[in-house]
Amino acid sequence: MKTTRNNQRGSVSVELALGLPILVMVVLACIHFGMIVKTRHELGDATSHAARLAAIARNADANTIRSTIQARLGAASSCSSLAVSSSTAVDAFGVRRVDVTARCTVNTGVAGPLIAFLGTAEIAAKSSMPF
Repeated sequence: MKTTRNNQRGSVSVELALGLPILVMVVLACIHFGMIVKTRHELGDATSHAARLAAIARNADANTIRSTIQARLGAASSCSSLAVSSSTAVDAFGVRRVDVTARCTVNTGVAGPLIAFLGTAEIAAKSSMPF
């Protein structure tokens, strides 16, 4: 009976040693995904806001729109390497509009390098407003 109890103690340690890395990776992946979703929401909001201001001012300059997006995101944003493009177009109904597209890389901290196999953390947002 004593030998069975000692073997069970060892098996718990082995199961913990095998299962803990998988559990840590799942938790880090959840944090990584959560930060990407949060930053995607912030980028979408900032892009929509910048497109609205560009339409009101009738100014489709990409640098002005980029600075508006950066100001809306704030200094604490996880968004880095922000790239912004803008264009004006006329749709099938004759309405002129400004199209704004913003792309950035999400800085997820420690979780990023550990779970790089999930893919890049690059996100994009697009918004259009009547011009």
